[in-house]
Order: sequence, then structure tokens, then C-alpha cells
Amino acid sequence: MAKNLLNRILSRFVEIKPGEEVIASLLFLYLFLIMFPYYIIKPYRDAKYLIELTSARLPYAYLLTALFMGFFVHFYTKLQVRIQRRVLIISSVTFFALTCLLSRWLFDQELSWMPLAFWVWANTFIVVLVTQFWILVNDVFNPREVKRLIGFFGSGGLLGGILGGVLTGLLGRDMPDIVLIIASGLLILSIFVVNHIFIWHRKKSAPSDQVGHKHRETGEEQVKVGFIDCFNTVRKNYYLKLLAGVVTLTFIVSTFIDWQSKTVIDIRIERMDEKLEFFGYFHAALLVIPFLISILMSSNILKRYGIRVTLLLFPLVLLLCIFGIGYWPEVFVFALAIKAGDKSLSFSINQYVRELLYIPISPELKYKAKVFIDMFLNRFAKGIGALILLFLVYVYLPPENWQWDWRDKVQLVSIIGVIFIGAWLLLNIKVSKEYTNIVKQKLEMKWDRGDRVVAEKMDVDYTKLVFDTIESRNRSSVLYAMHLFDLIKQDKLTPEVKKLISYKADERKVSSLGGLFESGEITLVPEMDDMLSEEVLDKEVKEIMSLDVYQEVMKGYIDKVLVDKTDDTETSKMELAKAIGLMESHSPLAQKLEELLEDESPEVSKYAIESAARLKRREHVPALIYKLHNPLTREDACTALEKYGERIVGTLSDYLRDYDEDFGLRREVASVLARIPIQDSADFLAWELAEDDGDMDPELIDALDRIRSRKPDIQVQEEVIKTKIFKEIKKYYQILIKFYDQKSKAKKPKISEKLSENLAASMMNVFKLLGLIYPHEDIFRAYQNIRTGTKDSVDYAVELLDNILPKQIRDIVFPLIEELHLEERVKRCRTLLKTFPKV
Repeated sequence: MAKNLLNRILSRFVEIKPGEEVIASLLFLYLFLIMFPYYIIKPYRDAKYLIELTSARLPYAYLLTALFMGFFVHFYTKLQVRIQRRVLIISSVTFFALTCLLSRWLFDQELSWMPLAFWVWANTFIVVLVTQFWILVNDVFNPREVKRLIGFFGSGGLLGGILGGVLTGLLGRDMPDIVLIIASGLLILSIFVVNHIFIWHRKKSAPSDQVGHKHRETGEEQVKVGFIDCFNTVRKNYYLKLLAGVVTLTFIVSTFIDWQSKTVIDIRIERMDEKLEFFGYFHAALLVIPFLISILMSSNILKRYGIRVTLLLFPLVLLLCIFGIGYWPEVFVFALAIKAGDKSLSFSINQYVRELLYIPISPELKYKAKVFIDMFLNRFAKGIGALILLFLVYVYLPPENWQWDWRDKVQLVSIIGVIFIGAWLLLNIKVSKEYTNIVKQKLEMKWDRGDRVVAEKMDVDYTKLVFDTIESRNRSSVLYAMHLFDLIKQDKLTPEVKKLISYKADERKVSSLGGLFESGEITLVPEMDDMLSEEVLDKEVKEIMSLDVYQEVMKGYIDKVLVDKTDDTETSKMELAKAIGLMESHSPLAQKLEELLEDESPEVSKYAIESAARLKRREHVPALIYKLHNPLTREDACTALEKYGERIVGTLSDYLRDYDEDFGLRREVASVLARIPIQDSADFLAWELAEDDGDMDPELIDALDRIRSRKPDIQVQEEVIKTKIFKEIKKYYQILIKFYDQKSKAKKPKISEKLSENLAASMMNVFKLLGLIYPHEDIFRAYQNIRTGTKDSVDYAVELLDNILPKQIRDIVFPLIEELHLEERVKRCRTLLKTFPKV
């Protein structure tokens, strides 16, 4: 009951599903208890450093932090494989809580090196604990869940930061010595929250916090891990290298901005207590905007604009800010604005998107990559920024040259910052594209179109010829010989096939057509023992076909057979149909094939159709098209028309668009066009789809899908397809609403089952349409995992679509596929129907 109440409360602020309320609340509290003490520590760190060492020495702090983090990460990676994650996180929090108290005592000793050491310690504190938090998030959630919830538990950290900053501001003037003690106490409280998170996670799934630890239990050799191994993991992976580049540029720019803002603040505010009070309130105020963004907008921004656009938001805002302070360096407001722009998005949108980019990576790569990138590289990037600042401040614009003041240095840093932001934008575009590829790799293709599999993996014509050859053995020696001749001409009479078809060859029957040659010196089929003589058979058949009297004799025989209407002539007609196919296309006897195509016998028609496909005479096309009526000859007619290729696409389109023709025939013509995958076929089918009243939509959509599956480079008219997508989704919504209404009335359950089948068919049509204008393989990879995948694969499928489809299409497609209660799904459908364009 308490859980349900918590769910109802949280659902007012965030899209949360049953069962997620506990872990989301725990993660909210965990990050709150990390960021609260940090934003007590951070103002103290900044104030102490600027008072005792001044802003001129800030680059040294950045550089020393980078160097220290290199050694620390090497040490940390060793611990990560030897200690369970739960123990490692709790130990880390305990360590920082105790050293925070120790720092308070060391400051009382007035040691000259303490401000610099405390700066390095504070940076290590936030890097380690925040990285551990996000690794834990990666363990618990998949990308779709994170997109929904990241704004919520991320806002916990921002709220903690606001309260920490405000508290420091309140105590900064009167009781500055107590703030570090409060920070230490808050860290100790976070230990209990971390423990509860691992208890919850262990109950919900198999423990995943034993990376490396499991090797000790099984006696396996431990996985090699260390700083070099983490570095190599990133170096060998293109996607991780892009992420590393993005993080490096992000923190170099952030270092420039931090130096610019602190330089202005250091000049304007002089006393320690004033600095501590200012930094407390300032850091708290900085987090108000990201807190509001996180709790109210983060998930919506990510869902509305996707990762690609959201990644560009942060650098574009900083570009505007850095222009401002570069142009008006003496304006104090710009010093505050540039820092506000940096931190407001750095701790909200940018942080969340960066964590999303890690989620599709496999765990064994992810943990090494996050240690190297998030712990070491971000501070190393600040070190690079520090070296650039040192060069600019002390070499390019040396202090002893009095013509350069702090304003010139701030402006020069702005110019350099613009260059780095430009490179950052380019890398963000690349990483967003690669993210889509990584998500795609998480999804398996469950099946392929049957016709495509058959076409790719089986030579249907060859298989049919072999079986026809074997079958003709017992019907006619002439048919048998002509089939053998076919095999020889195609160079497919392999030893294996030869053995198969020559088995008991002496039992062949002699047909009436063979009698034409019985008195001659030429034997159509030579005597053979166990093996066939290809050379002899080829030679003798060709001699028969080239005889001067052949055409005249065959003409008379054909006329005789065609006049005979008795059933006894079926074999003779089959022989004639086969023989005509062996002739040249321009032979006068080829005209007789049309009569054979019209024969009522399916066997005769089959041979006539096969010969028509070989001759490819245009006058045979109408007869072949009308053979599509008969289920017994339909497939042979389709194959024959397919062999004509693009020559008859225009003729086929005439039949397709002739509304006086039989509906079934037009449907089969669409299927034939699908077998000729050229741009003209797609254009004719799309035009018919645009003009059709909907009766043939499934056949036309399937035909276009078949073309795109074979030739993804073929383009289909986008506006036509988008109109049909809206129409098909509208149909789906209406079916779903009808299904829901009937189910709620609890009447006629059989109708509900039928409606459910209609929903599945409508969804398939929607995805086939999507595959016509967006990457076909990606669309169907997503569709198959939505239909048959696990919960995680469904979420990854939706994430893939989120990065492929434009917002207008996403908004109407996602209610079909997202995991929603039926009532909520119907509610969304009713709402969206009101906004649909007229189609």
C-alpha cells in the first residue's frame, strides 16, 4: 500500500512505472547525499584557494589534479576487480567522510600546501563518488528507463547541491569552521542508502557487482585490469574513442570558463568570509536552474528532441556565453552568466546525455571505460586546459608586460575556447550517429522475409529443373532429353546430379514425338550405362535442332497436335512447349506457343510458361498475366514475368491501374512488380498506393517492402508514404479503441480476438511503411524485437526508433509500442486522434 502511495506521489512529477518507485527514490536520496556535502566542500575549497594562492595559480591546481588522478585511477582499477562493488562504494564513502574531518584539523595547522592539497582531494571526491553512482545506475536501468527517470534522481543531486550551497552561504560569515563537519556527517548517512540499494538490486536480479570477484570463486584467472588496460579498452573501440574525445573537449572548455569566471570574481571580492559566503550562495543559485530542468524538463527534452539535438544544446549555450565574456570581460554579470551556463547544463542535460551514451556498452567494456574517461580523462582534460592557460597567461601574454591586463587574457581565452567548442560540436554529431549503431548491435534480427531467404540461399530454377528432369523420365524420353540438354547448356550437370537423374535410366518410356526420329540415323538419346555422355548428348540434340527439315516437320506436327482435342495429346503438347523454348526467339514456330499457353492442362501450361520466359516475346505477356488467375500456374507465371525484367514494368503497371480488371489479378500483378526491384516498379506501386481507396493497401505495401528489402537504395515517394503512415496508424488507433470498448463491455470475446489480430496486421503495415522511407533493416530489426523480444530488447528497439524517426512520426508511433497499460494506451490514442491531419 505504501509503495502504491509512493508511486502515485512520484507519478505526479515523473513518468514512473509500478515497481520502480523504491529504487528511483533510493537513487534520488543517494545522489542527494553525495552532492549536499560536495557543495559545502566546493565553496570552502574555492574560497581558501583564491585567498591564499589567488586565481593566477588556478592552472597549477588543474594540472596537479590531472597528474594525481592518473596515479589514483591506476590504484582504483586494481581495487575494482578485487573488491565487490558494494564494498568498494561503501569503503570509498567512508574514506572521504573521514578525510573530510581530517582536512578540517589540517586547516587549523595553517599549512601552506593545504589549499592546493584540499583542491585535489575535493576533485577526487566528486569524481569517484559520482562515477560510482552512475555505474550503479547503468547496472539497474536500460536506456528507455533512464530517459524516463534520469531527470528525477538527477534532480536529487541538484537539490542536495542547492541546500549545500545555501547552508554554506548562511554559515560562511559566522561559523565557517563547522561546514566540513556537517559534510562528513552527510556522507556517513549516504552509506545506509547505498546498502539499501544493493539489497533491492540483489532481490530483483542476479548480483552484478562482483566484476572480477567471480573469478576467484570459480578459480579462473582474474581478468587483467589496470590503468593501461582501461586505456587500451578505450583506444581500441571507435565509439569509446569518440566519447573520450567529447569528454576531453568538454572539460577543456569548462576549464577555460572556470578560470575566466574565477578571475573576475577574485578581482571583485577580496575577503575570505565574503568569498565563502558568495561561493555558497552562488553555487546554490547555479543549481536552481538545472534542478528545475531536471525535475521538469530533462526527460521531456530527451524524449522530444532525442540524443542528437540534446548533445548540441550544451556547447551552443557555452558558445554564446564565451562570446559574451570575451566581448565584455569587465562586466561582472557575464562572469556569473558564463559560469551559470556551464554548470546549469553540465549538471543536468549534458550529464544525463553522457550517461545515456554509456548504457548500450557491454558491462566488461563499460566499467573500464568509465574509470578511464570519467575518473581520469575528465581531470586530465582539465590539466590540458591548465597547460593552455599557463601558456597564454605566462608565455604568450607575460605578466611583466604591463600592456596586457586581465581583460586581454580573458578575451584571448574566449577566442581559443570558440575553436575548441567548434571541434566539440563536430564530435557530438559523430558520437550521436555511432550511438545509434551501438544500440542497433544490441538487437538481433529474428527472421528475414521468406522470399528473400529463398532467393539468396536457393537456386529455385535449378532445383526445379532437376526435379522436372527426374519426373520427365517416366513420362517421355524426349522431355527427359530436353531437360538434360538444359542442364548441359547451363553447365549444371554435376556428377552428383548426373548420378541422381541417371538412376534406372533404362526404364524411360518413348513418346510419340520421339517416333518422328525413329527411322532416321540420328538417335535423340544415346545409349548410356551408368553415366551420361554430355558431349554426345549435346552434339546430337543440336544436330536435330539444326536440321533443314526440322522447322517444316515440326510445324506440321504442331498443327496436328493442336487440332487434336483428345486427352491423349497432353504429353505431346508438353514436348512441343518444351521444344519451342529451345528454339531461337525469332523462330516462326514460337508463335504457336500462345495456343499452348491457353491450354487447359496445368502441365502443358507450365511448360509453355517456361518456354515463354526463355523466348521473352512481348506478345506472350498478356497470356502470362492472365495465368496469374489460376493458383496452379500462378507461381510459374510470376517467375516467367519476373524474367522479362524491366521491359514489361510499364505493361504490368497498366494492368495494376486498370480498375476494370479483376481485383485478384491486380493483386498478383503487384506481387510480380515486387519481383522486379527497380526504381520504376517502386514508383508505379507508390502511385497506385497514393490513389487506391485502401482495398489493395496490404498488397501494395508488401510489394514495396519486398523491393526495399532487396534493394535498400531504391527511394519511395516520402510524402505518399507519410500520408499512408498516418492513415494506417489512425486505423490502428480506431481498432484499439473499438477493442478496448468491447473488452470493457465483456461481450463477444471472439470479436475481440479478431480485433486483436487486426491490430497485429495493422502494426506490421505501419512498420513496413516506415521501412520504405527510413533505414529498412533498422526498422525491421526494431519491429522483430518489439514483437518477440525480452523487456530489455524491446526497450533497445524503442531507443533505436527514437534515434531514427523524426519527432512527428515518433509521437504517433510510440503509443503503439511503448509499455503502457491498455487504459493509458487508449487514452493517448484518443488524444492523438484529435490532432491527426485529415488523410
